[in-house]
Amino acid sequence: MNHINEIILYDLVHNIIKEGEYLGSIITKCKDEHKSVIFSDKVKISNDNGIFLEKGLTIGFEILNHRSSAFSRKLNDFTIKDLSTIEYCVKIPDDLMLLYDEGQFSDTFPFTINLLHTSGLYLDDYKHGINHFEFFYGEILKNPISLINNGIILADRVVIDHHGDPVFYDCLIVGRDENENLKVSYEPLTNVDDKVVEFIIILGIEELKT
Repeated sequence: MNHINEIILYDLVHNIIKEGEYLGSIITKCKDEHKSVIFSDKVKISNDNGIFLEKGLTIGFEILNHRSSAFSRKLNDFTIKDLSTIEYCVKIPDDLMLLYDEGQFSDTFPFTINLLHTSGLYLDDYKHGINHFEFFYGEILKNPISLINNGIILADRVVIDHHGDPVFYDCLIVGRDENENLKVSYEPLTNVDDKVVEFIIILGIEELKT
């Protein structure tokens, strides 16, 4: 992972806040009951007024009819005034976004499953957990987003291997190292032990339409 101190816009752990307006590929990790992650192209950050996000997409889990359900929602302009509800906000470097874009397979890649609506593949929760690994074993699923211990994986596709662990392809990874410093990397292939996975959401193609 490459250190990204220069593009950490906000970090609750290290009390970093860089006031200003930023454009690019921005990921915001929330500290809420939904385990929310927000993707946006423009933010304004202020010590006094909080974090303003101009449109974007938020994903996470909610309880519907006493069961966990993954969601993805397009957002209009909104402000998060309480900065303690945000763990971090980072801008992905342009060179890593280029690697990520170049590595993506076509939607027509043979045997790749594109889900119409956003679905939860896995959720580590003692009461409302979800585990569809066995059902999708060996299948190639498009557009996974995963929350793991101390990190987020945004990938082009995921496969569940013969050990029952997810294997992500063409990945952007944001996470903390042993010193709790935020880092980001691009990895063509990432094997993840299912024991460190908090959730995997498969983003539906309806949500990807502009």
